[in-house]
Amino acid sequence: MLDGNARLNLATFVTTWMEPQARELMAETAEKNLADRAEYPQITAMEERCVRMLARLWHAPQPEQVRGCSTTGSSEAAMLGGLALKRRWQERRRAQGKDTSRPNIVMGANVQVCWKKFANYFEVEPRYVPMEPGRYHLTPDTLTAYCDDNTIGVVTILGSTYDGSYEPIADICMALDGYQAATGTDIPVHVDGASGAMVAPFLDPGLMWDFQLERVASINTSGHKYGHVFPGLGWALWRNAEALPNDLVFEVDYLGGSSPASPSISPARARMSSRSTTASSGTASRGCAVSRTRAAPRPARSPPASGPSPPTS
Repeated sequence: MLDGNARLNLATFVTTWMEPQARELMAETAEKNLADRAEYPQITAMEERCVRMLARLWHAPQPEQVRGCSTTGSSEAAMLGGLALKRRWQERRRAQGKDTSRPNIVMGANVQVCWKKFANYFEVEPRYVPMEPGRYHLTPDTLTAYCDDNTIGVVTILGSTYDGSYEPIADICMALDGYQAATGTDIPVHVDGASGAMVAPFLDPGLMWDFQLERVASINTSGHKYGHVFPGLGWALWRNAEALPNDLVFEVDYLGGSSPASPSISPARARMSSRSTTASSGTASRGCAVSRTRAAPRPARSPPASGPSPPTS
């Protein structure tokens, strides 16, 4: 072998072992096009069950109203979460007759590189709150100096890239509540579940970080970290239909069926990269946005040294 041994690779903390039955199932379905939900409707059913499980795990007040999808890793899920924040902000600004050309997103300098990619790819100004000795993640006291009317959202991390620590998401939401009371600007929160979203509900059941907090609009996580599946698999969930703009959801009928009206999108995997959804699903087709999928059967996915100074405008 010229390549590394995955079982010895601790740097990326992903799942490197699965049960023989899971490996066998992957091998038996490797030739199936997972995007063709009309031909393979059980894929949709399994995905919808997983979304409902996560909605309940993350304390969604109304799990049946949660929208969600599997993705090619959590980086793709994070980008979809960020894109939904941008579109929601644009819709609000247009309704108010205001300019939409200068969106920004606020996050700690400890974010994973996928958020830097999001800001670059989707033309959003990144505002990084710098770290300092003894503070290696975003805190509420450093947050609001970076926010303004053009802030599409605040990214919080449950499992910092630097040290694995959880950002105080409940306190950050409270700081944004105060900011809204003072300025009238309502700023939603996206939680990058990173390595914590599959762990915190069990190890820290009393921790307030998820959909229990009204300001949390969306959450992403990695199935291949502590979800016990091979890379790459991610999940993106939105609190409700309002949190996911309709222009990011597409009806698909050219593969033999069309989606029925449903309170959930039961979506196909949204593709933004060339990787397959699991190690064995390389034939899946790829689009660029979330898709509705419950189709009728066919007939007979080096940290920065410091952040910028707070914006002056």
